[in-house]
Amino acid sequence: MDQFDSAGYLVRARRVAQLSQREMADHVGVAQSTLGGYEAGARKVPAHLLDAILAIAGLRLAVVDASGRVVEPFSADAVRDNAGRRFPAHLEVQPPDRLPREALRAPRYDRRPPKAWYHLRGSHEVDTTGPDRLDHPTQLELAARQRSLRTAGARRLKALREERAASTDRAQEGEGHGD
Repeated sequence: MDQFDSAGYLVRARRVAQLSQREMADHVGVAQSTLGGYEAGARKVPAHLLDAILAIAGLRLAVVDASGRVVEPFSADAVRDNAGRRFPAHLEVQPPDRLPREALRAPRYDRRPPKAWYHLRGSHEVDTTGPDRLDHPTQLELAARQRSLRTAGARRLKALREERAASTDRAQEGEGHGD
């Protein structure tokens, strides 16, 4: 299929829904002549209208990859920069705890800490094995990561303190046996 046949899909949706042009136009809130123009191919169908008409027929638009798997749109809640903008889609976004070398060499104290970092990814670094591997992390994922890092850090600190206390106890026991 070289070009998307929106007119053909409009007619198909009406056929599946068993509605006349007038009935379908009433359902989606356009004039019957407008719907007729879309079906004749004389006018381009807006995506939101095509989606609404397909939904009435119990159908939906989908984007699929070469193997036929449905590809979901980019997540609306993907992490954003401090100004609320999306990070560029072609860049790899890293959590804020993974500091790039530039940030370590020249820290910026005049700004809020970043919500995430990004870097150009090389073609050898792209891992597309998981469904979420192509998306940037979401705010919730970063918050969960921060919680797990804090919990792991607290566990390590507790283990170090216990180890230090045990070694101090052993040292004191050793001093007491020398008398």
